[in-house]
Amino acid sequence: MENENTSIKPIATNYGLYYALFSIAVIVILYVTNMQKNLVIGTINVLGTVAVFVLAIIAYKKTNNNYLTLGQALKVGLGTAAIGGILIALYTYLHYTYIQPEFIEAMRQVQIVELQKQAENMSSEDADLAMKMLDFFSSAGFISTVSIIGSLIFGLIVSLIAGLVLKSE
Repeated sequence: MENENTSIKPIATNYGLYYALFSIAVIVILYVTNMQKNLVIGTINVLGTVAVFVLAIIAYKKTNNNYLTLGQALKVGLGTAAIGGILIALYTYLHYTYIQPEFIEAMRQVQIVELQKQAENMSSEDADLAMKMLDFFSSAGFISTVSIIGSLIFGLIVSLIAGLVLKSE
């Protein structure tokens, strides 16, 4: 039987904090080891994130008398993703604004080189517009916003799959 009084908020908050701490640790490890991208750390990040969402849904199911609907799983996962995503976005903004601003600048320089290669076929107005878009897309604020959206999409997908597997019949 469904327990209508079981709140999703404490579980989403706790696991959202775990998710944020885990993801922030990955960012810090990549920074400290001076690696921009690493397949092993990236794989660990994805698997760890999936584990946090699944564990949150399992924890909710246990507190709800071993009863879980797909809707509840989605709520737990999206709540976890929202809380964790906001915290990750805040840290990401601070990290790429104050701790490692050179990362965004290096990324921007690579994009400028690519844009210059294509500029031969562009009008000056198109090139100016492309530079303005490049400035916008290579800002810490944009990266932070995308991290929230990515967190919610990833949380939705993992929660949907976990909910389908773990739901009560």
